[in-house]
Amino acid sequence: MNTTEFFTHNLLPVAISLMVLWLAYRLLFTNSNRFQFNRFYLLTAMLFSLALPLFGLLMGQSSPHVVALKRNLFNGFLLNEITVSYGDTTVTTLPEMVISGPAQMHVTVWQVLIAIYLMGVAVMSMLFLFKMGKLVVMIIHSPKRKMDGYTMVFTHKEHGPYSFFRYAFFTDEQVDPTIVRHELSHIAHHHSWDILMVELMKIFQWFNPFIYFYKRELQSLHEYIADDDVVANGADKRNYMMLILQQCTAVDFSDMSNNFSLILTKKRIKMITKHEKAKGFWWKLLATLPVLALLLIINARATAQQVKKTDQTVYEIDIKEITNVKIKNVDNDSIYNIVEVMPEFPGGMEKMMNYLSGNIKYPEEAKDKGISGRVFLSFVIEKDGSVNEVKVMRSVDPLLDNEAVRVVKAMPKWKPGMQKGKAVRVSYVLPISFKLDESATTTQKTDAEIYDTPETMPEYVGGMDAMTSICKRISLCLRNT
Repeated sequence: MNTTEFFTHNLLPVAISLMVLWLAYRLLFTNSNRFQFNRFYLLTAMLFSLALPLFGLLMGQSSPHVVALKRNLFNGFLLNEITVSYGDTTVTTLPEMVISGPAQMHVTVWQVLIAIYLMGVAVMSMLFLFKMGKLVVMIIHSPKRKMDGYTMVFTHKEHGPYSFFRYAFFTDEQVDPTIVRHELSHIAHHHSWDILMVELMKIFQWFNPFIYFYKRELQSLHEYIADDDVVANGADKRNYMMLILQQCTAVDFSDMSNNFSLILTKKRIKMITKHEKAKGFWWKLLATLPVLALLLIINARATAQQVKKTDQTVYEIDIKEITNVKIKNVDNDSIYNIVEVMPEFPGGMEKMMNYLSGNIKYPEEAKDKGISGRVFLSFVIEKDGSVNEVKVMRSVDPLLDNEAVRVVKAMPKWKPGMQKGKAVRVSYVLPISFKLDESATTTQKTDAEIYDTPETMPEYVGGMDAMTSICKRISLCLRNT
């Protein structure tokens, strides 16, 4: 996969999906006090966005390389397309087949972007590991007290209380029971898994501002849920809100944790005093379905267009990249499409290109008739390396078909393919494209009008003027040819 495909088919769909689903959330659910649903929505939105590039494959709209792999498995291993132009003694291949001299350094915009992206990934990964390391060091070196289902860690540093997985961090042993209950709510609802997930998403979507919105909103929802649990368990609302006001100036130690005073105190108090559930919840929920459908349709159409391009382009697949391909061995004469060691043309693929370039000739008669097109041939490399069973899978015209068959049949012996240490028969598919230049076609039509219309000749026989006219036309034809 090249850098352009990496951005357009992987990073960009995820970023766009995160943006669209976040805007839908802000429009429909941002002021809702259905905290658990809001949390579920945000987590699902991230998972949906992350899986969006895979939906094309699941819906049968495979990527170009997967399409080529399917062709290989069912029709024989697909070789690079060969293009033959009239009057050109060379054979060219598509860009995926690179046959050239010493490589030249050529930096593209996409390569610069991928370099910047990878540097961002590296920086975010180091920050993530650094924050995790701080928490681990704090757990190891601080006094601890094991409780029922969790561990209290006393850091003896100025910071607000916070929790991470089954560890609750406090400044000292003098902790208000209400605060402990708040942190236990975070632990019970597994809020740390949400933070861990969004942190990992930040590593790969660091350039996307919306992923930071997701994290901030999830942390806010965690506080709402914990506050709701504390009040539901009998805490006095007025005293609890006063406790929040006292804690609002505490230092946020780590954004990897759930902090007691993470969000604006005013909004937390507003949510605590909000009794009625948000109205219109179900129609808002239904309104998200068209958004999801639109994202799926756009993704499917974009992938389908890419697959359509693949129908006109042939890809070469590195056999080393193909794994878990099971081939059933029926008998000793089975014909394989992919084997452990693929057959090899004498001298390699470059020598094969040289062989084709030196032997394929554009038939003169086909050129005269303006015939062009793509011929697909299938052939089998036998156990002794000989080329056999050369067949035309897709015909254009017998003139082009026969030329393609002639050259393939005349190929020297290959190094045979091997499966489980034994030589086996392997099938290949070779596309050969015959193309004519427009100028050659136009010139040939003019020549045909001159030579193939003898019925007009008697009109010019009748004197020197007629003969002069004929000579001029013959001279013109010779120059054109």
